[in-house]
Amino acid sequence: MRRVFVTGAASWTGGQLVRRLETRPDLEVFAVDDAIPRVSFSSPFEKLSLERLALARYVLEVEPHSIIHLQSVHRTAEEGRTIDGEERIVGSLALFGAIERLSSVKSVIVKSDTAFYGATPRNPSVMRETSRPQGTPSRYQRDLTEMEHFVTKTANRHDHIRYTILRFAPIFGPRIKNPFSRYLTLPVVPTLAGFDPRLQVTHEEDAVAAIEHALDNDTEGIFNIAADGLLYLSRFLRLGHRIPQPLPGRLFDSALKALARADIVVPSHVQALLKNGRVVDTTLMRSDFRFEPKNTCRQTVLDAYGIGAEIST
Repeated sequence: MRRVFVTGAASWTGGQLVRRLETRPDLEVFAVDDAIPRVSFSSPFEKLSLERLALARYVLEVEPHSIIHLQSVHRTAEEGRTIDGEERIVGSLALFGAIERLSSVKSVIVKSDTAFYGATPRNPSVMRETSRPQGTPSRYQRDLTEMEHFVTKTANRHDHIRYTILRFAPIFGPRIKNPFSRYLTLPVVPTLAGFDPRLQVTHEEDAVAAIEHALDNDTEGIFNIAADGLLYLSRFLRLGHRIPQPLPGRLFDSALKALARADIVVPSHVQALLKNGRVVDTTLMRSDFRFEPKNTCRQTVLDAYGIGAEIST
């Protein structure tokens, strides 16, 4: 029986993944996070701060065959809050230090984000896995870049371990609650006047399926993961029956500050996305990773807003 070690199990994606994997008779799942899981599951769970010794000791005790590192960047970075230095790349030194000492590990899957490319008008119209981001990076983008660099350097030392990095377009759906979804499901959505960015998303269930697919397939490398197609922000909101409120720059900033006071924070990397948009190439996802999301971008948006797929306006 394969032992699978999952970090970030307290998130919606992590909890759903653990719940999905634990139904399989060929797998034994061990989950960790520094928060209480949002989704209940029956597999062993350790509430760890993910500091070096505690996490490393537990990994060495479990001796997993596969590691799924979902909390590769501290969740506060995605939410737009800042913490100090080493804490930003959660558990990387502890986790990968333990991997160095384990002969049992055969595969490592790391969750990343297409925010790695940033969202600036200087970027190419379509970002490929080899594209170099342009412009000034956000804190979250810098953290993703540092994390991926760390993982890649580690992978180069481990010829016997398969490393897979999945860069997800914003995960969207009816149940996940991240800064992107909380903002776009407001009844009235402030938008920046004069901008109508192109957006891609990944359905929440397809994100879980892609990670499980990585676990079951011997494909290593870096892959963009996104639903087929793209939508302009205006179309997003129209499909969701949301009311867009175009605002000039200063009023838009004021609206975001007001939302932050109501605990709806729109981090700088999401603000940039809602201004400039981002589209990634998914050719390698299909040809090399051999994964096909079940939901298109349009289907994902309709499902996220709880609207039947038969609606076409």
